[in-house]
Amino acid sequence: MKILCIYHSETGNTHSVMEEISRVTGADLIRVTDRAGYGKATMYLFGAPRARKGEIAAIDPDAIDLSGYEIIILGSPVWAFRPTPAANAMIQALTNCSGKKAVLVCTSGGAPGETLNLMETHAKERGMEILGGFHVGFSMRGGRNEEEMAALVQAVTKLAES
Repeated sequence: MKILCIYHSETGNTHSVMEEISRVTGADLIRVTDRAGYGKATMYLFGAPRARKGEIAAIDPDAIDLSGYEIIILGSPVWAFRPTPAANAMIQALTNCSGKKAVLVCTSGGAPGETLNLMETHAKERGMEILGGFHVGFSMRGGRNEEEMAALVQAVTKLAES
């Protein structure tokens, strides 16, 4: 099965998760960037309140065609217990997504809050079938929760083999 990982990452945590999924499954990668160009301080001062409001960012790329892919992995950091504005925009930017199977991934140093539920709602509105949702936690030192990562990789690997 052809897999595509689409994600937003500001600090690199979500990027590292998606890179590993790609390495293990051969999935293609698309990293979405927020045109706001956040720094560490502005990410929290301006980005988190925008996430809390459910705002949609201007992103690059601004359209993502899912033709030719069977499984889509959608990834977002958790900002204020929600997906980032860029992740909200990423889901809106999907074309040819009706009927596609999706796995949702979020990363954070704390609880995922409403992130996976909101991503699921947005993806279903686009006609996607949700196969599961996963949170991968990171410590303040940047260490990843390897048990959560292993569960995600195992689930995606099984999907790729079916």
